Amino acid sequence: MELITILLSTLLGVAATGGVVVDTLAETALRGQLAGAEDLQVRIDNVPNYQLANGRIEHTLIAARGVETRQLPGLRIDSIDLETDPVDVDLGRLRRGELVLDRPAQAALRLRLKDDDLNAFFQSPLVQTWLNTLEFTLPGAAGAREQNRYGLANPSLRFLEGDRFRIQVDLQDRVTQETIPIEIDLGLSVLNGHRFALVDPTITVDGEETPPQLLESFVQGAQEQLTLRRLEPLGVIARVINFKVRDNELDMAIFARIEPTSPFLRRQVSTRQISTPQISTRQISTRQTAQAAVTPLP
Repeated sequence: MELITILLSTLLGVAATGGVVVDTLAETALRGQLAGAEDLQVRIDNVPNYQLANGRIEHTLIAARGVETRQLPGLRIDSIDLETDPVDVDLGRLRRGELVLDRPAQAALRLRLKDDDLNAFFQSPLVQTWLNTLEFTLPGAAGAREQNRYGLANPSLRFLEGDRFRIQVDLQDRVTQETIPIEIDLGLSVLNGHRFALVDPTITVDGEETPPQLLESFVQGAQEQLTLRRLEPLGVIARVINFKVRDNELDMAIFARIEPTSPFLRRQVSTRQISTPQISTRQISTRQTAQAAVTPLP
């Protein structure tokens, strides 16, 4: 959801500047908010155009490839498509650096992730820091010393056919310096658009399958967390409208509705930081051609 609000706030910041070649301004501003993008195209449709000056964007299409965000350094997103319904903001407050919606905003977001990109991210210092903060004990162990005894390292992920995943990670015993390989095979299905259910999971530890009671505990704990309804107290209603794993790629589409009261919108927007790029006469004359080229990624 943070990604959607970054894109929305940047687009609306451009609208507040009152620029003429808005598509080009929006593309430049979005590149400034991202860590990197191999390809980025923006099309803003507003009829009549003066609605931009009133804080309304009628329809927006964003198509991007090879995207890296500042929030998750090292994670490459293979492609992003974002399409918004009409968005209305309080323009006066936007110019003071506050993003306040006059009514809920709705957007459809499509993401494609490659397992090679995810595995490169899993080897990053950020992920290892996350793993180092985990504290857990094995069955039968007790006490504070045992709680800090084990750690996880070297995670990897493979996308398999049939919406299935294979996760491998090393369990490290910090006392004996032993390393025990763990492998998890599971499928994912989407229930009612918001809950991810684990399908036929298996866990092997050092080549041996785990006891049924441990597997049941893992499944129950995971499924309690894997629901988009956890976002609803934060003013976001999100539903998965497509979920597919194929060819070492995860393809997911989400519809989201963001309420004006959502804390995701409290991110400050400084319109003064959005500079107007130098636009040549040739660029202006070919603007319609560039707009026509922006289509959802196949």
